[in-house]
Amino acid sequence: MHRIGKKSGRFIFFVLWATLFVAGCSLYLDDEEPEQFYEIADFEILKLGVNISDMVMDPNQPYLYLADYGNNRILRIHLGRQMAVDGSIQVGSHPIDLDITPDQRRLVVGLNGESNLKVIDLNSFAIAKTVPYSLNDISHIVCGTDSIVYVSSLHEPLLIAVSIVDNLETSGNVRSGALQMNHGNRKLFVAARNNVLKYDASGQFPSTETTSTRFSFSARINDFVIGPLNEHLYLGLADPEDRSHVKDLWAFSADDLTLTGKYEIKSAALGLALSRDGRRLFVAPTDADEAGVFIVEFDTQTKLEKSYFLAAGNLRERGIAIDNNDEYLYLAVYTPGDDDTFEPYNIDSYDLQRIRID
Repeated sequence: MHRIGKKSGRFIFFVLWATLFVAGCSLYLDDEEPEQFYEIADFEILKLGVNISDMVMDPNQPYLYLADYGNNRILRIHLGRQMAVDGSIQVGSHPIDLDITPDQRRLVVGLNGESNLKVIDLNSFAIAKTVPYSLNDISHIVCGTDSIVYVSSLHEPLLIAVSIVDNLETSGNVRSGALQMNHGNRKLFVAARNNVLKYDASGQFPSTETTSTRFSFSARINDFVIGPLNEHLYLGLADPEDRSHVKDLWAFSADDLTLTGKYEIKSAALGLALSRDGRRLFVAPTDADEAGVFIVEFDTQTKLEKSYFLAAGNLRERGIAIDNNDEYLYLAVYTPGDDDTFEPYNIDSYDLQRIRID
C-alpha cells in the first residue's frame, strides 16, 4: 500500500478537481443542441433548382411569374392547393426584371443578355411582341403606361423610354437606377446609388420634380417598392463592399421624399413585400441567426417588428412576393444543407417556398 502525504494529496486532489471541471465543461458544451430541428419536408416547397432573378404576382389569376435567369425563360406557377409549374416560355438571353402593364393585360420582360424587351399576353401566356432598344443591358424596368416602358442600365447614367406599340425610343436627363411608378399621378421614382429622385411622367418624357438629396446614401439597391396607396417608398440597401455594413431598411415619403423611417433588421434587406393595405411589411434579410433565416414582418405605422417566419434556406434579391389576398408569402430559397454559405453556385439552385401568413 502506497501512502499519500499531505502535499502530494493536495496536488492529486487539485489535478482531479481540474480534470473533472474541464470534463464537465466540455460535456456541457457538447450537450448544447437546438430544441427543434427542421427538415426540408417540414416546409412547403416547389423544387425548381433555378436562378430566380425576379418574381411578380398575376393581379387577376392564381399565378406567380418567375424569371429564370439561367435558362432564359419565364415560369408560370399555379398557386392552387399545391404549387405547380403550369407553363414555361423561352424569352431570350437572361430575363432579369418583370413588370405588368397598368391595364393588367401584359407581362413585360427585361432581358440582360440582349437588347430586347419581351411582351407576354397574360391570358394566352404567349409572347405577343419583341421590342428592341439601344442599351447594351438592363438592370430595371417599369411600365409607365400601357404602352411606355422605362428601361434602366447599371452601366449607363441615363434611362430610356421605349414604346411597346411602335418601338420608338426616347431619352432625356433622367438618372438610371431601380424604378417604381405611381400610375395614378404619373410619377416615376428612381433609386440611384446615392439618393432617390422623383420625376413628373405625365409628358412625353419624365422631368425632374424633387430629390432626396438631404438623405443621401451610398449603396447598392437590392429591392425598391412603393406602397399600395402610393404614400411610401421602401429601399433595401446593401454596401457593395461589405454586406454586413448596412443594417437598416429605409423608407421615404412618396410625396416630398423626406425620410420617414429606418427599419432595423441587422443585415442588408434582400427583398420586400407589402400587404394590400400597406400595414404589413415583410423583409427578406441577408443573414441567418442561430435558429435559421427568418422573414421579418414590420408594422409600417409603429415601424416595429411584429412577426417572424422561418425560411427553408438562404434568400435572394427580389425573391419575395405576397399573394393578392394577403394569405401567403412566396420566397426564392436556396435549400441544400450548406444553406448558410454564399458560394457562387448558390445562384443556380433556388426553389419556391410558400408560407401562410394570415
